[in-house]
Amino acid sequence: MSHNQLEIDGIVINIIRKPIKNIHLRIYPPHGEVRVSVPLRFSMALIHRQLEAKSAWIHAQRARLTQNPPQPSPRFESGEHHYFLGKSFAFVIHENSQQAKIVIDDRFIHCFTKADSTVTIREVLLKSWYREQMKAVLPQLLQKWEPIIGVNVNSWGIKLMKTRWGSCNVRAQRIWLNLNLIKKPLVCLEYVLVHEMVHLLEASHNKRFHALMTRFMPQWRDYQKQLENPMVSSS
Repeated sequence: MSHNQLEIDGIVINIIRKPIKNIHLRIYPPHGEVRVSVPLRFSMALIHRQLEAKSAWIHAQRARLTQNPPQPSPRFESGEHHYFLGKSFAFVIHENSQQAKIVIDDRFIHCFTKADSTVTIREVLLKSWYREQMKAVLPQLLQKWEPIIGVNVNSWGIKLMKTRWGSCNVRAQRIWLNLNLIKKPLVCLEYVLVHEMVHLLEASHNKRFHALMTRFMPQWRDYQKQLENPMVSSS
């Protein structure tokens, strides 16, 4: 792995060469650091051209980070608000409970814990509940979309990701989805799933990929914008 830098429109971009097939561009909070992973065979001239073509997007994403700074870390305390399927719920702790569990109603996420529970215990409990809800939703979505797209997903998993909503391994026909998608509206989760499934047909983000997305999910650009809209809460 080797490292270089390029400057595009006044922005320094860190270039990381790896034994990969496609270019991967990422922007990291809190200050908008830009890194791009590129195949070993790519010349600096080719990398420069590709990054210049994306300069408007890079500026827009860095501006979005500035306008929407990271929220403070949650304490998982009563009175905070946490999201589930795009809706904000007040978090309520019920101590002295014999069984640790999460229960949701129309307005509240109820966290039942033993006395003197720690932030870590409550965080693990809520994230475990999020994971179970996502596991319950995904099989139905896969059953819906596999025949439409014409692919079979051999396996899928859920994990926390810092810079991606999803990823896929084309050879293994395996998809990973970000646990935080369960906080977003269901159409956003569905969009990311379809996005990764379409990658099983086309690995690159090229014209064919975009055409396939439009064929299978005509409103995908609207869902993409909705996905990137910040949710202001303590979660």
